Amino acid sequence: MYVELKDINKTFGDYKASDHVSFGIEKGKLIGLLGPSGSGKTTILRMIAGLEQPDSGEIIIDGKVVNDIPASERGIGFVFQSYALFRYMTVYDNIAFGLKVQKADKTYIKKRVTELIELIGLKGLEKRYPSQLSGGQRQRVAFARALAPNPQLLLLDEPFAAIDAKIRQELRTWLKDMIEKLGITSIFVTHDQDEAIEVADEIIITNRGHIEQKGSPVEVYQSPETAFSASFFGQAATVRDYHVFNYFEDIPGAEYAIVRPEFVKVTRKNEVQKYKSSASEADVERVAFRGSYFELQLKLGEVVLSARRGLDEPLVRQGEKVDVFVQRLFVIKENKVYALENSSAREDYLVI
Repeated sequence: MYVELKDINKTFGDYKASDHVSFGIEKGKLIGLLGPSGSGKTTILRMIAGLEQPDSGEIIIDGKVVNDIPASERGIGFVFQSYALFRYMTVYDNIAFGLKVQKADKTYIKKRVTELIELIGLKGLEKRYPSQLSGGQRQRVAFARALAPNPQLLLLDEPFAAIDAKIRQELRTWLKDMIEKLGITSIFVTHDQDEAIEVADEIIITNRGHIEQKGSPVEVYQSPETAFSASFFGQAATVRDYHVFNYFEDIPGAEYAIVRPEFVKVTRKNEVQKYKSSASEADVERVAFRGSYFELQLKLGEVVLSARRGLDEPLVRQGEKVDVFVQRLFVIKENKVYALENSSAREDYLVI
């Protein structure tokens, strides 16, 4: 493991920011620390960087315990969400800053900065000041400035938070390609699930100061290990008694179930319902256009579910009665997750 945290604890007053946090990261991986506000992800990043000290536990980078090594000597690049560029310095001087602090050779500085300006795609803008750049360009300069001293580890705190949606999308792809090309171990903090799923090689889910789950985006999304991981993605609905849906295995002592929008198949009354026997009738309470799909809010007795309809499917209207088939769900019992498939779908499949 290139970066290792061993039983890290950190408290601020009454707030436990890190509660026995342990994990390891392989060299060259891009890791997303994902969690809601206040879940402790930025504290983890700041402790790795040396900007905060853990109360107990060890931080190991490349086989060395770095707890007592000052931030400036840890060989880490840090990108903040607010760019934190020097306003009065040009693009060139901003990128060169770390190298000048290290008293690097002038010829080397020129070569390295020119190389990085090409890498971030801002050739020709060397003499501009931050105020003359767009948000996306500023963030690229911040990225280059962090990379200039050749760090072995790159830390990014909500790197796209201050950027508008379209540019954010482009920057995500750009960042992923860039880090793959450079092969630099990187950790970025985000509360945006889509961002983590799209960008990271591995996701670490944080909640209330501890680690809920670590795995590839596909693993943490499709096979959640805890109640929190299961409910964190998408607009998951919580259902107290999942037996309102037919044909699901009974888990004795189950506390509740989580139903994600993609688990729900909505059929209008004039459409063919493949699983007639296991579908239930629901009222469409709300229809919201989300750009690439329609989001439906459905009421089924006491249960409220979220579902999606594609733009290529006939429009469902508010107040309409529809058939709802729940294909799968996550059942929670003592913080353990059981992924259940609707057995009628399984049997149908066997007949085919």
